[in-house]
Amino acid sequence: MKTIRLALLLAACASLGACDSWPTSLDNRAPEDVTFRYHHRLYDQWSVWAPVSHDRAVLLAREHRMRDISGLEITQGGLTYRYAENALAPVHRFCAGSASCSLVYRGGGRLEARTKPLTDSQFQ
Repeated sequence: MKTIRLALLLAACASLGACDSWPTSLDNRAPEDVTFRYHHRLYDQWSVWAPVSHDRAVLLAREHRMRDISGLEITQGGLTYRYAENALAPVHRFCAGSASCSLVYRGGGRLEARTKPLTDSQFQ
């Protein structure tokens, strides 16, 4: 009986651990530091502005999947690049079947999506 309880407990812990994910990241490959914020469909407010150092990546909030991001703003060198939901639609489609989505910001408003982080990504 104790073996069955232990097996059930381990299965529950494993399944809960699998749900604890950070599926979306932003990798800054611009020549300078940037700040960003995003809007999640379930919230009225935007996230706070967060810095991302040059050649570093950050994870968005837990369980915030790209399909639920309805807006993104990135500020670089005094300019703010805004990506509304229609501009993010190709990214949503690209990342739809993936467990994760890595946004790579190349600078000058250029944004690309990948289903896995770049191999040399360094998270801050």
